[in-house]
Amino acid sequence: MTEKNCFDVGTELHYSVHGDGHPVVLIHGFAASNYDWVYLTPELINYGYQAIAPDLIGHGNSNKPRDPGCYTYSFLYQHFVDWIATLEKDQEITLVGHSMGGLIALNYAIQNPEAVHRLVLIDPYYDQNQLNSILRYINQKPGWYQKALQITPQWLIHTLISLDVKGLIHYEDRTRKQIAEDYKRASPDIVYIPGSIPDLSEGITHVKSPTLVIWGTSDATLNPKSFPTMVQSFPNGQGKAIQGAGHQPHLTRPKEFNQSVTDFLGFNPGQN
Repeated sequence: MTEKNCFDVGTELHYSVHGDGHPVVLIHGFAASNYDWVYLTPELINYGYQAIAPDLIGHGNSNKPRDPGCYTYSFLYQHFVDWIATLEKDQEITLVGHSMGGLIALNYAIQNPEAVHRLVLIDPYYDQNQLNSILRYINQKPGWYQKALQITPQWLIHTLISLDVKGLIHYEDRTRKQIAEDYKRASPDIVYIPGSIPDLSEGITHVKSPTLVIWGTSDATLNPKSFPTMVQSFPNGQGKAIQGAGHQPHLTRPKEFNQSVTDFLGFNPGQN
């Protein structure tokens, strides 16, 4: 088994590699990091896969350009594509993406249908109409959100994450702390990315690989009703709704989430 942290000089992107076998690339969402996969990675290794998890540009330990013009979806996506090319994998890859990371995974599968073995999308953000009215308003005035990220202390973000009025979140304390840390170490300019995302709903029918969409039925960020419709659009898609979970079922309901993923992927296709 291999376990290492890397920093690609060409794309200035930090990523971790765990295990050996068929490559599974794990793509986190907005203001997160590759910590998002702390629960899934051990399961993938047990099933004979290699887990490769980048910190997207502007996030985590990756490079954070000072030019606000770098913080568009097209720049983020192209940066990811350039990084994938540096891995020099001579086989199909499996992509797992959450929210904005799901958008990137979906986009890659649409544009490279022969390169993706399987696709797992978690509460994927693929159309701005999925957003609730508050987030749509924020997208129209990202400067306000940018200032809020800059001035809000990490302890307050941690406190806000700890609020669970409806009893739906169920984060471990280490996860709450990491989420707060990820928000503060990301570039404040990432707030300009969500407002620039394309509508990929028309491209879903071009995805050839088997696809699993997992979502929380109580997602307060993206409309949960958008996901069953999405599943039906895939030529070879299936869906899994995690009852009562919010926007991050991979962090709040890891046991049920991991079981859904491993059932879908099965054991490493390269193993006997």
